[in-house]
Amino acid sequence: MSQPEVSKPKRKTSSIVMNVLAVITVIVLIYIVVQTDFTLIWAQVQTIPPKLFGLLLALQLITQFSLNYQWYRLCKVLRLPVSFKKLLVVNSYGMVVDAANPGEKVGGEVARVVQLNRILGFHTNQSTSLVTIQKSLSLVSLVILNTLAVIVLSNKVSFLSSLYTRVLLVAILLSMAALLVYALFFTPRLNNRVQKIKSQGKVATWVKRWIEDFSQNTRTIGNRSGEWTFQILLSVGIWALFPLKLYLIVSQYATINLFALFAITFISYFAAMIPLLPGGIGTFEAAMSGMLIAYSLSVEGAIAISLIFRFITFWFVVLFSIAVILFWKISNLIRGRRNEA
Repeated sequence: MSQPEVSKPKRKTSSIVMNVLAVITVIVLIYIVVQTDFTLIWAQVQTIPPKLFGLLLALQLITQFSLNYQWYRLCKVLRLPVSFKKLLVVNSYGMVVDAANPGEKVGGEVARVVQLNRILGFHTNQSTSLVTIQKSLSLVSLVILNTLAVIVLSNKVSFLSSLYTRVLLVAILLSMAALLVYALFFTPRLNNRVQKIKSQGKVATWVKRWIEDFSQNTRTIGNRSGEWTFQILLSVGIWALFPLKLYLIVSQYATINLFALFAITFISYFAAMIPLLPGGIGTFEAAMSGMLIAYSLSVEGAIAISLIFRFITFWFVVLFSIAVILFWKISNLIRGRRNEA
């Protein structure tokens, strides 16, 4: 009975801290809105040529289909029955739920597990293993890119000017990468440790069974020569498309080194992972705008760039995902009526 009494205050303290941070974020956003000349921002947005806007949308669609291909390939390697189109529907559900969750956290992954079970008929262990592997690959790549970003921006952003701060951030990022790499590439060792746990409770039994299945799946991927390397390079390639989009947008306003934009992109995404507001809304825009201003862009120009980039990489994806889900539902409805006839 003592455990709940210890953990409850911790959860309460954590909740208070997150609520305070959320309030501060909202206040800062309100201040920015009040102080901003939106007429100038709209004028900045209108300078984007329609052809460039179309190119940005096309690059985002390539990003979405590449991500779906990664899921598809993982399913094939794990010998899971799969359909590229149905996987696109599953990921669309996940994206819509991600958009409604603070910091794009666990909600979208849970939705993917549920839809993998419902649409593709996977068992829960299969779905959770697949989601964990793909998410880990994505996070490993993001952590690696963020480590490079901290190094690139170290002389430009004030809070990174301290050697102690840079070393601390790099140490944290590398620790995260090490944990993810251990979970993916040294799963048999992790499985051996978990199986030695003496508890036979329902939760412990489920965890042991899941870790055993997860370990088998990572071994299956590892047994295919070069597959892990391909998957990590694919994840890095998918993430690398994001600074390319930012570069194309910024080039309409100013000349900023591509490596700097590379760093700005990934630090903004890392900031958006802090669970304050749904989908990282506000946190992302504030982080990106602040770093662009550090590169001598006007406030209005920096905000315009972050809003255009966010529309392409977030709101457009949400709208695309909703369209995919609606098309799938309508297709199933029409197919069902034809079968009845």
